[in-house]
Formats: sequence, C-alpha cells, structure tokens
Amino acid sequence: MKIGRPKEVPDDHILSIARRCFLERGGSISAADIAREIGVSHTTLFNRFGSKQGLMLAALEAPKEIQWIATLESGPDNRPIREQIIEIACTISAFFEDLHAGFTVLQTSGIATGALCSEEDPEESAPARAFRALTEWIGRAQDQGKLARSDAQVLASTLLGVLHNRAFSSRICGDPDSEKTADAIYVANVVTLLWEGIKPPR
Repeated sequence: MKIGRPKEVPDDHILSIARRCFLERGGSISAADIAREIGVSHTTLFNRFGSKQGLMLAALEAPKEIQWIATLESGPDNRPIREQIIEIACTISAFFEDLHAGFTVLQTSGIATGALCSEEDPEESAPARAFRALTEWIGRAQDQGKLARSDAQVLASTLLGVLHNRAFSSRICGDPDSEKTADAIYVANVVTLLWEGIKPPR
C-alpha cells in the first residue's frame, strides 16, 4: 500500500477512519493497523495526535459541533408538528447512540472519565447549545400555537433524557428491548406518550 505524505491527509479523514476502526475492533487495535487503513505511517498518527490515546480521544470524544442544531434553529416549519418532533427525536436518538458507542470504547480501554470532558466553557459547549436550541424550538412552536403551553426547558430535558437513557441502557446495560424496537418506532412511542400533554389546543 502506498503511504501518502502527512500533509495530504486531513485530520478529519484520519479521525473518521480511526473512529470506524475503534468502533469495529475496539481499543485494542494497534495504531499501525489504523495507519494502514488510512494509508499513512503510524508515525504520522503520533505526530498529529501525540499517542494512541490522543488519537482515541480525538476520534471518539463528543463532537465540537452538532449538525442538527442548525435544523432546530431554522424551525419549526409548516409540516405537522408531531411529524417534526418525531423527525428531530430520531436524529437526536441516533446521535446519542453514536456518542455512547464511542464513549464505551474509551471507557473499556481504561481512559478516565475526566479525559472525556472538554475544557471549554460549559455554557458554550455543543451539548449546552443543543439544549438551548431544542428549548427555543419548542418555545417557538408554542408561540405559533402548534404545541400546548408548558415549561419548554422541562419538555426539552424530558425528551433528551428519555433518548439519552435508551442509548445508555442499550449500550452499557445491554437493554434487551433495544434490539427489538427500531429507533423510529421507539421514538414514535415516546412522542405518543408525551402527546396528550403537549398537543396544541383545539
């Protein structure tokens, strides 16, 4: 396999392949094996990320940017509000599943929980901005009469908590129901459970 020069391979490409390797083969995979998958030398990986642990953290930690925040900030749109909630919840559910998959590899590799935490301002972290975006989306839906009046922060916390807990239980506790129920069905069931309290007034 031809080895490319380090500058020809961007970090995001390296991290994407490294993440796939770690998720498929666990933390025991060698840096040399990952380097071969990418098409660079393992020295390149160490020069970029300092160590195998540095590469793992960069590939598996929480993202600095959450793509679905922009979708929340531009909505809600004119489609049925229940349909939009299910779509948003499915996106968030998949995000949590992916996040926990990476965290599980890190934790089973013996990396301390503190290493997973960003040093950035908690108020400006991606999770904090995502929570604000969801809360504000709910607030706009309420202002437009598409949802009943309630505490938008509580509703956002409830939805995020339910979806996060499922990802946690299925990944950490081996929740048997997670394999039987597709994400879209699970999310639809969650929204149905909440619907009587949040549906717009007649």
